[in-house]
Amino acid sequence: MVVPASRAAPSTPLSGEPDPAYDVVVIGCGMAGAVAARQLAGHRVALLEARNRVGGRIYTAGEVEGLPQPIDLGGSMIHGFREGVPTAKLITHELGMDVHVPQGAKGLVYGPNGPLAEAEATSLFATSAQNAFTPPSGVPADASIASLLFPTLKSDPRLVALARTAEIGAGVELEGMSAKYAGFEQGFKGTDGFPEGGYGEVMKNLVADIKAAGGEVRLSVEVTEIEDLGAGKGVRVETKDGRTFTAKAVISTIPLAVLQHSPPTFQPPLSPLYTAAIERMRTGSLEKIVLSYPSAWWPSPDENGSFLLLPLHDPSVPLEEAKPASLHDLFSRTVIPVSSFQRIASTPHPTLLAYIGPAAARYIASYPADEVASAFHDYLVTRLSPSAAPPAPTVKLVTEWQRDPFSRGATSTPVPLTQSKDGERASPLDFVIVSRPTWDGRLGYAGEHTDLDNHGSVAGAAISGQREGTRVKELLERLAEQEANEQGKALL
Repeated sequence: MVVPASRAAPSTPLSGEPDPAYDVVVIGCGMAGAVAARQLAGHRVALLEARNRVGGRIYTAGEVEGLPQPIDLGGSMIHGFREGVPTAKLITHELGMDVHVPQGAKGLVYGPNGPLAEAEATSLFATSAQNAFTPPSGVPADASIASLLFPTLKSDPRLVALARTAEIGAGVELEGMSAKYAGFEQGFKGTDGFPEGGYGEVMKNLVADIKAAGGEVRLSVEVTEIEDLGAGKGVRVETKDGRTFTAKAVISTIPLAVLQHSPPTFQPPLSPLYTAAIERMRTGSLEKIVLSYPSAWWPSPDENGSFLLLPLHDPSVPLEEAKPASLHDLFSRTVIPVSSFQRIASTPHPTLLAYIGPAAARYIASYPADEVASAFHDYLVTRLSPSAAPPAPTVKLVTEWQRDPFSRGATSTPVPLTQSKDGERASPLDFVIVSRPTWDGRLGYAGEHTDLDNHGSVAGAAISGQREGTRVKELLERLAEQEANEQGKALL
């Protein structure tokens, strides 16, 4: 259900200048941009999206791809659904959508010799939790988590493999994560929920609200230049196809990697403080492999909601050093979580989804998607060892977020071991720096990489969009009040 909103009312022009076409231009119609635009209902808003679809790094595959039910290939879960994450309220209360929380699903852990017994797996996870990394006092600024953690775990390679599962959500190897700032973020954790219909349905409802309030959503519009026209004059936005948009304020939700590698031109240039922070930050790598079958062939499909495939080789050796000889060799050297929608979906269907972490994700990017999916199916059969030959998958999907020119990867990583040309090392402060507006508030920034505690998540994108939408709304109110005061003085 979409909450109806009134159409945007006429807005007061800026003092002494022609009325800009819009109050606000939002660059990017992913979660951050859509939430910001929805927050600005009642103002003239235009969302400019470079892709030919809304959603950004949210994409829900379904009927078009031949899947029996929707599956999110980008952002997928509501982390901390029952622990107060704001996206839960947005989705359930404001958009009136249902959320599915899987209950009672079991999971199997596969070691080199097959599945671990339940007691052994439980003991392994308990030991892993006891050895969770906590930064010691006085840790060197250039120390990685791997350099301090792995020596304490090498007696059991399975503990190293479990430690590496943290890389999947982070998008970067433990060798590249700062030990000093490990765990600095205080993001939402706990219950995981799945929006019914996927996040694509969330985006559809957000866009419907925006349009109902008079906002515009323009697709296939790539921004090439953003220029500040000065106080009282607004901001000008130029696009690749030669169009010009003007507004009193602009909110940019351009992803971090795009800002690093192919940003629009900013006039005047952004501050050295901002550009140095962007230089230090990193975008992670995470890809997903989806295999849908005519029937579920894996062990106890009505009970097991997940499989954790531990590596068959020493997990402390980075893939760059191991130099895998084939895709099968690559998978055998990688810890891979696999989810079964036969057990965890609200409407069960025989589909598996594998999360491919950073090093392996970069490796598979050089292979055709069909070859990757077929190789992973073969690897699954080898590891799960079914008693009979399983059916061939009817649908094979492999994400390519690293190749997408409008994302260039997954999401921002935890604090990396990097430094900018000015010699400053990366720190949590970078997330704060890139969230600060410039040009006297006329240019603001949203997106998951601008939220310190929730970066790398849909929640971070939504929270940042709400933050900037609220800030710009207050800015417009102040501008309108100033204009009214000036008009009042002119009448005296």
